[in-house]
Amino acid sequence: MPYGKIIAIANQKGGVGKTTTSVNLSAGLSLRKKKVLLIDFDPQGDSAKALGYTEPNKMKDTISNIMLEMIVSDECDIENRIIHTEEGFDLIPANEKLSNIEKTLENIEDKETVLKDVLKPVKDKYDFIIIDCRPSLGMLTINAFTCADSVIIPTQPEYLSATGTQQLLSRIQKTKNDQNPQLEVEGILITMTDERTLLGKEINRQIHENYGKHFHVFTNKIPRRVSIAESSAVGKSIFKYDSKSDGANAYHVLAREVDLNAKREIKRHRDSIAR
Repeated sequence: MPYGKIIAIANQKGGVGKTTTSVNLSAGLSLRKKKVLLIDFDPQGDSAKALGYTEPNKMKDTISNIMLEMIVSDECDIENRIIHTEEGFDLIPANEKLSNIEKTLENIEDKETVLKDVLKPVKDKYDFIIIDCRPSLGMLTINAFTCADSVIIPTQPEYLSATGTQQLLSRIQKTKNDQNPQLEVEGILITMTDERTLLGKEINRQIHENYGKHFHVFTNKIPRRVSIAESSAVGKSIFKYDSKSDGANAYHVLAREVDLNAKREIKRHRDSIAR
């Protein structure tokens, strides 16, 4: 039976490897024989672009169309809008129309739960649904947190990025208190790291020191590598672009940890029911 776990990849700061992590985590989990759906939830459509769909604004079936159906009629046809990618996982793309949906959400009842309602028909058909959030803490991101089981926070080893992490953690806690008591932080993922520099080493240490007592900080870090950036530019995951690179290995290790976390959670849940 599929896990049915929803993970939001979020950071209100742009340029921290959020989309790269969303795409490569999805690909890595797919290589582990997991059924994965990636939701591009950023009006820039970067996940779609990173998979070779270079003109998301011309795509008809996007998450914005599906959400609009749900808002207007309280139902939607999500299953026939899913794209099966060459990477082995499924995709629902986004485009700039998603910005209009965010404005619409501000003026309706149950504004936080639209994405949750959209995903209900497919949640239990996938092991993982990965949501690539836009770099903000607005209503789209709140929708993602409201339906997610956990959040992975990619953060660069830079001071401002680390400061923004605290704001994001506060937003996650508020959503947990108000809408989604099951929401957890899966972990803080250090990306684009270069531990050859003193600054990189120091910020890495600070992230572990400041957050490691209360939240999981992935020991596996994503290195700053040209091959990772190049893979997105040509519309491929790092696994298809350069499977033997240390970047591919880093995302393989991340996918393994996320997969094993889900297995442990399911076992704990089953054990609690059996008692």
